[in-house]
Amino acid sequence: MREHPFKLDARLNMAALMVRKGCIIADIGTDHGYLPVWLTRKGICPKAIAADINEMPLNKAKQTVIKYNAQDMVSLRLSDGIDKINPDEVDDIIIAGMGGDAITGIIARCNWLKDSQKHLILQPMTCAERLRKYLYENGYSICQEEIVIEHGKMYTIMLCIYSGKIVLPDIKMMYIGKSHDSNEYALEYLEKQYNRLISI
Repeated sequence: MREHPFKLDARLNMAALMVRKGCIIADIGTDHGYLPVWLTRKGICPKAIAADINEMPLNKAKQTVIKYNAQDMVSLRLSDGIDKINPDEVDDIIIAGMGGDAITGIIARCNWLKDSQKHLILQPMTCAERLRKYLYENGYSICQEEIVIEHGKMYTIMLCIYSGKIVLPDIKMMYIGKSHDSNEYALEYLEKQYNRLISI
């Protein structure tokens, strides 16, 4: 097993914990490429795709791949969302660090994600409630949801699969999700969402 070269921040670390060992991942909107490099160097994933819509972040990811000698494990892909990735290439798909509406758009364009064997690991920076609404109404189940705090900011990370079960979510499902079940930051998250709803 290869040693991992650096520590992930709380947000990316939680996403990494949701990845199935032995699976090939695609990191959509990879930016610096830290997550695919970490997962492959740690020995959790044998291969990974680091994808981004822009050349500049993909070049940063390339530098990370080279710096940590992961060229044989991490491939770089210039792609608008998942558009340039084939279904037989990946098992777990990570979409982190972008708005909930952007994540929704990426998922909506990709019909092959409607496969119970694929796992989606989603980390919306904004509009998590609209992302949850889309997922429930389009046959995706949120299996797990966790909250982390990084530099004073609160983030939610979701593990989802396609179940085919259509659900019309209520306000609680949209704004709270499943993160209230056992997470240590649950009360703080609930208070934040309560205040948002009061202001709305």
